[in-house]
Amino acid sequence: MTVHITARRDAASAAWFEGLMEGVLLIRRCDVCGHHCRPDAEACTACESRDLRWAETVGTARVVAAVSTPGEAGSVTIQALVELAEGPWLHAPVLGAAAAPPPGTALTLTILRPEDGEPFPAFTVSA
Repeated sequence: MTVHITARRDAASAAWFEGLMEGVLLIRRCDVCGHHCRPDAEACTACESRDLRWAETVGTARVVAAVSTPGEAGSVTIQALVELAEGPWLHAPVLGAAAAPPPGTALTLTILRPEDGEPFPAFTVSA
């Protein structure tokens, strides 16, 4: 079975999708304490300030946990919980791996741009 997910923007996610269109993954950074938060954060998870702005990530991460499921024609689909170099965790696909990578595996950002939806982040195993 093939599962197809299409991302759609709204007012709260527009800047995040624009960043992806430009080739960068954006997260939220607190103006008060400098802590980095998930893209959907409305307040800083460290100091609770609502003074957040968009900040570019460096585009690297490490696997926290991953799972693989069999796909069509012997392919494997891998989904992972990844920790960005800046600290926040995201859920994203891992591309090009034959099996779920173990925790701690270094990853590099790639941005997928489907024809029928918004771009979204994915990762590949770093060389």
